[in-house]
Amino acid sequence: MSWIVPAVLCAIFFGTQGIYVRYLHLRRISNPFLIFFAFFAFSLPVLIIPVLIRGIRIESGFFVPAIFAAAGNVIGFYSYVKALEFSDASLVLPILATSPLFTIPVSIFLLREVPSGRAFLSIILIIFGCYILTSGDRIFEPIKKFKEEKGVRFAFLTVFVWAFVANIDKMALNHSDIYSYPFLASSLITIISLPFIFRHLKEINKKSFFPLLGCGVLDAGVFLTHVWALALTKVAYLISVKRSGVLIGVMGGIIFFKEKEPARRIFAAVIILTGNVLLYLSK
Repeated sequence: MSWIVPAVLCAIFFGTQGIYVRYLHLRRISNPFLIFFAFFAFSLPVLIIPVLIRGIRIESGFFVPAIFAAAGNVIGFYSYVKALEFSDASLVLPILATSPLFTIPVSIFLLREVPSGRAFLSIILIIFGCYILTSGDRIFEPIKKFKEEKGVRFAFLTVFVWAFVANIDKMALNHSDIYSYPFLASSLITIISLPFIFRHLKEINKKSFFPLLGCGVLDAGVFLTHVWALALTKVAYLISVKRSGVLIGVMGGIIFFKEKEPARRIFAAVIILTGNVLLYLSK
C-alpha cells in the first residue's frame, strides 16, 4: 500500500484531535496535564488490541531507542503544554508548523534519509501553508517574540525535541513492528510521565473520565497511522503530511467555534494541499 494513505489518515486524526482538545479547553473539562496523560494512558485499551491479535515482537536493540523516544515525547509534550500556557496559540502553532525543517537534518544524520529535491520543495510549500494558516495577521510575530515570550521559546524546544523523537521512533520501530510498537511506546511514555502528573490524577472524575477517554482513542488513531506510515516512507515526508492536519483543526474552528478569517485560511489550505500532492508525486 502507498505511504500516503496512512499519512493522510494520520493527518486527519491529528487535526480532529486538535479540535477535540480545543473543545475540552473551552468547556473547562480538564487541565492540560491530564489531557497529555490521557493521550497515552487512555490509548492503551485500543493499542493493546493489535498486540492481542498478533502478539508482541521485540528484537535485540529495541529498548534503548524506545526509552529515549518515550522520554523525548514526555519532554516534547510538556514543552508543548507550557508553550500554550505562556503564549497565544497564534504564536505557538506557526512554530510547530516548521517542525519538518528540524526533522530533515536529523533524519539525514541519524537515518541517512535524504529527501529528493522536488520532495524538499514540496515540504517547504506545506510548511509555508501551515505557517500562513496558523499565524493569521501576525506573520513575523513568532520570530520577533523569541526573546520576550517564554511560550515561544518552549515552542522551539518542542520542535527541536520532536525532530529527534520522530527519527528515534523509526529506529525503535526497526526492532519491533507496527502492531507492537504503538502499545509499547505509549506504555513507556505513561510510566515515565507518572511522577510528573501523579498529583493531578485525583482531578479525574465522572465528568472528565469519558472525555479524557476520547483523547486516548483519538491518539491511538494518530499513533497507529503514524507508525504505519513511518514503516513505509521517510520520516520528513510523514511529518510534513501529518502537520497538514492543522488544516482540519483550523477549518473545524471555523465551522464549530465560529472562528474568523475564512478567506486567508482557504488560501492557506490550497497551498497545503498543493504541497501534499506534489510531495506524493515526487516519490
